[in-house]
Amino acid sequence: MNISDIPHDMTFKFGPKLREIPLNKMDMLYGMMYLQEQLHNKTLNQDEKGKLHGLLGTYLRIVGELDESKRHLNQAITIFRELERKQSVFINQLRLANTYQWHNDFVTSNQMFDELTELAENHSDYIEYRDFAYQHQGKNLFDQKKYREALDYFQKALELRKGHRNRELIDSTEAAIETCEKKLKK
Repeated sequence: MNISDIPHDMTFKFGPKLREIPLNKMDMLYGMMYLQEQLHNKTLNQDEKGKLHGLLGTYLRIVGELDESKRHLNQAITIFRELERKQSVFINQLRLANTYQWHNDFVTSNQMFDELTELAENHSDYIEYRDFAYQHQGKNLFDQKKYREALDYFQKALELRKGHRNRELIDSTEAAIETCEKKLKK
């Protein structure tokens, strides 16, 4: 299942703390209920269940249900490990690290982001996710008020993203850089 398959508004924007904010929280909650219902579909294969758990974990974080987010993301990671889907494990570990960050458990989020960034830099299986690892590591550091370090990661992400030419990703990174630079000027 893809986000576009969910018959509800799951869109969000980034707020001043660089965190996702739902554009329509009520509709996002209905969309999460829809995803939950889909998990009970007996015809789903394990891959589809893993995707659903990953999406649920992401949206649960966005609406502030951090413990449930962790539960679903760990479920996704377990499923994808069993399926030997390394990249899907990596993506859901990034999402889980974000949830620990939002929970202000920086000991865990720092360790996870350090490991994921190292994987993305040094293993060909994950190289295409380097920009995401840098961007999310930057947000993690931003939350800890380590603005100089965060800015360095955002700039690395932007350099890679300009090569991919995805305007939405470039815009989000440029906004993060601008926000970080404002914090550094204060």
